[in-house]
Amino acid sequence: MQQGALTEGNDFVGRRVLLVGTGWIGGAVADLLAGRGARLFGTHNANVGGSAALAARLPRDCWAGHAQLDAGDADAVAALAGPRGSADRALGGIDTLVITTGHRHALQLLAEMDPWTMQEIIRTELLGPALLVRAVLPGMLEAGFGRIVLIGSDSGKAGTLGDAMSSAARAGLYGLAKSVARESARPDVTINVVSPGPTDTPLLAAMLSDDGLTGKVMSGTFKSIPKGRAARPREIAAAVAYLASADAGFTTGQVLSVSGGLTM
Repeated sequence: MQQGALTEGNDFVGRRVLLVGTGWIGGAVADLLAGRGARLFGTHNANVGGSAALAARLPRDCWAGHAQLDAGDADAVAALAGPRGSADRALGGIDTLVITTGHRHALQLLAEMDPWTMQEIIRTELLGPALLVRAVLPGMLEAGFGRIVLIGSDSGKAGTLGDAMSSAARAGLYGLAKSVARESARPDVTINVVSPGPTDTPLLAAMLSDDGLTGKVMSGTFKSIPKGRAARPREIAAAVAYLASADAGFTTGQVLSVSGGLTM
């Protein structure tokens, strides 16, 4: 699988994007927004390779730097994304936040899951995004402009057997977005969720090849997609780009499924 080439156009010139998560979907978002003129700062937790790859392939004037971030650590989030934080300084302010992170884990029935894993999933997939939104929102409200796009999952709508905590966290993102949308509606600040179905990444390939519950559930889910294939990372990125665009100023508090009809 190859990341897409940079897109022509300049409608993101002057935009300053904090991209949290630089894996396959995050990388596709970076390619698309940088190709349209945005300047980005990326963060990773364990996947330093994704950030390094973006730093190597994106034009220097489009990449402001990258850093490791534990998004569940409130102090670390404030030091990076808050006013005068390292990303804020590197970009000259943050007007766009895109969060693509997720917790990697095998599927497991809730009754068999240990409490530590349950807490870590919620910390990564719900608390972390909430802390990041909290950090950047005051600056956006003061400036009168901002775009926040969260990557969720259609498991938050339909639930996934063996993935109760992640499904709960993703559903929580929907409530977070709707509540923050009400709090920030009058300025030109929006917050929305892109909700992918199975997406063509190495992670999906590994899940499909698993010989346990993970493989069985994901194979069944994959077969249920009306389009008959997984999403391409670039297709997810295109949805993010629309919601992050200036033209999406009247779209807020929404969940956009990009799932091939899986949850229509």
